Amino acid sequence: MKKPVFVSLSEAMADIPDGSRVALGGWIFNGQPMALVRALIRKGAKNLDLVPAPGSIAPDMLIGAGCARSTCCVFISFEQFGLAPHFRKQAEAGTLKVYDLDGPAIAGGLRAAICDLPYMPVPDLGTDLPRHAPEHYRELPTAPGERKLLAVTAIHPDVCLLHAQQADDLGNVQYLGTPFFDAMLAQASRKVIVSVDRIVSRETVRASNHLTKLPRSMVDMIVEAPFGAHPTSSPSLYRNDEAHLRAYVEASRTDEAFQAYLRHYVHPERHDAYLDAVGGSMLAGISH
Repeated sequence: MKKPVFVSLSEAMADIPDGSRVALGGWIFNGQPMALVRALIRKGAKNLDLVPAPGSIAPDMLIGAGCARSTCCVFISFEQFGLAPHFRKQAEAGTLKVYDLDGPAIAGGLRAAICDLPYMPVPDLGTDLPRHAPEHYRELPTAPGERKLLAVTAIHPDVCLLHAQQADDLGNVQYLGTPFFDAMLAQASRKVIVSVDRIVSRETVRASNHLTKLPRSMVDMIVEAPFGAHPTSSPSLYRNDEAHLRAYVEASRTDEAFQAYLRHYVHPERHDAYLDAVGGSMLAGISH
């Protein structure tokens, strides 16, 4: 049985070539793989094709840092803080190719990849998305009286970046909250890299084996990164950092301010340096 390797952030990113199709786990302000995303930006990644689960700062930061050339997504949003600043800016400028998909197309595309099928049938919801993203949708013939169906193209990420709460030394990964699309992204991807807030004993994992959503056979690399989802939440361990998310949106208003944000929070090599920049009192304040 395959056993994942435990690596540093830079080692985890080393073999992700420019032009890769990169899936991002989590859900809006929950479980975004931020330590991995910051490491990918430091690596200087270019021309990535992003496949985010409904996300926020993870895909937006990669877009703002100049790492992405396209994304197929349901949405990228900052919810109460407004629209995703860099996603919106580059989509409007035409410098980011956006394949606008609905939920069934993302889920169906991943399921097709998992089943090694070229496409997956999904209900036709009657939107005009097939006209705007013909690469991902086509009509399927149906008999009279049957529900209209679309075929959605398989989505095969080269690599997916995920964040979970804990793993044991064998590489079994546990989620203390909902895993959202993470297990599906992992099964559809050729390579799976997971950051976890902590390494726990095998006994801890066995005692609550229902929390193991990614058994070690599904994982290629694990990085131990405490607060690795910050400024988004890691369920049961820490809440999202609303002040930091608000500051990110504010810093994204000008190129100068955003570059200053990247220098302060992203470019320091060590993950510890990021946590120092955020501040121990802030991290303690959002911890459960």
